[in-house]
Amino acid sequence: MAKKFYYDSSNLLNATITAGTYSSGNFNASGVEVTNEHFIIDHSLSQAVTSFDDEDTIRISLTSSKAVDFITWYMSASDAQSLKFYYSTASASGLTEVASASEGDLNAGWNIETFSSQSKQYWFVRADNGAVDNITELILGAVLSFENQPDIGIATQEIFATDLNTSLGGVEYANKRHEPKTTWQLNFSNISQTFKNNLVSFEQDVTNFKKFVYYDDSSYHYVRLDSPIKFTEVAFQRFSASLKLREQLS
Repeated sequence: MAKKFYYDSSNLLNATITAGTYSSGNFNASGVEVTNEHFIIDHSLSQAVTSFDDEDTIRISLTSSKAVDFITWYMSASDAQSLKFYYSTASASGLTEVASASEGDLNAGWNIETFSSQSKQYWFVRADNGAVDNITELILGAVLSFENQPDIGIATQEIFATDLNTSLGGVEYANKRHEPKTTWQLNFSNISQTFKNNLVSFEQDVTNFKKFVYYDDSSYHYVRLDSPIKFTEVAFQRFSASLKLREQLS
């Protein structure tokens, strides 16, 4: 499989989150049904949605219709229940199922469902057949698949975040501010105009503000873009590109 970025191209951070219930293809808003539903798009993996019980549903109202071709959500721990995902052109009716995660398929870490692109304003997450306790974050948007692998020699580096000080007697002591973070340096020596355009659109969406998911062919990583992407034209409509990613701990 190709390396990928799963990122918010739907202006999700400005969406309106509403709790309610599901019934026969309709959404019924109710502020008492789910607790901390706003944690689902708070850009943090540290706090989970709570009281998300059977048939409870969270509506995500985007600012306008946006093209979406994946849903990814983070579980702080695995869960034995199931989830269903819907979209609609209306705020409370005509819910159409677009993806689901069956019982036993809610795994700790990032879970991803892809589908044919749908341009809709209203998206819904339903707890199906039992309470779901451990959702901490969700992203809707576009998948950016690399058209070719980065050059051999992807550079990785650890940021230790340890402050070292030396006493008057020459003894070193340390303060550890957080766990180490990994950085990745990805270089492409020859990419097409199309892939360059896709990277530019991606960069304009996320800048160094939005967190996103980097799939490296084997694992999913929660990251930020650490610096602007550098492009160099190497031939007519062919470019080199250099990207740096920084791991996010939460």
